[in-house]
Amino acid sequence: MQEHEKNEHRVTIIIETTFGIWEHPFEKTNKIHDVIQAVIEHFGYAANGNYELRLAREPHHALDPQRTLESYHIVNRDVLIFTDLGVAV
Repeated sequence: MQEHEKNEHRVTIIIETTFGIWEHPFEKTNKIHDVIQAVIEHFGYAANGNYELRLAREPHHALDPQRTLESYHIVNRDVLIFTDLGVAV
């Protein structure tokens, strides 16, 4: 597989958190849940917390964890806002 073909299936997103900003490539078919898990692991958030992602261009709408990145038409360098809603009980 050529590099160009491989990159067609990936998207690099910028994730803003209270711990900092992380720019990382993901497969377009990754679910929002997969991205949340990656952010938790990267920054060391509590595994039992309650988190959500929002598109910076649509900050009043939380992304459904079961949908894919491509279903939201996320493109390279889109900014997602990671929100910590508190620890689940």
